[in-house]
Amino acid sequence: MEKEKQTGSPGSFEGSQFGERQGRPMGEQPAGEWAGSQARGLVSTARAGVEQATEYVQGAIEQTRGKMAEYRDEGFARLKDDVISYTREQPMTALLIAAGTGLLIGWLTTMTRR
Repeated sequence: MEKEKQTGSPGSFEGSQFGERQGRPMGEQPAGEWAGSQARGLVSTARAGVEQATEYVQGAIEQTRGKMAEYRDEGFARLKDDVISYTREQPMTALLIAAGTGLLIGWLTTMTRR
């Protein structure tokens, strides 16, 4: 009967419960070594996530700059047309955005009265 290998957490086993883990007999891998390898894995995962987020934000900034240039060149009519088409395509989202904006404006104006 062949032994299946499983890797991952400190409680996982290669082979069987009494087999070897990473070329060493069970129990000989220092906890600090395991923690260090796990920390390095977390750091590399976090770094990759930050890089993806940075690329996404840079793309969004470029897209926003392009839209703002279009609105600047074509004027208020373009903005009006885009708002109308978005409202027709996404009515619930547009309604929630309008409600949130209204609540925010109302909250800000009541704070100045106090």
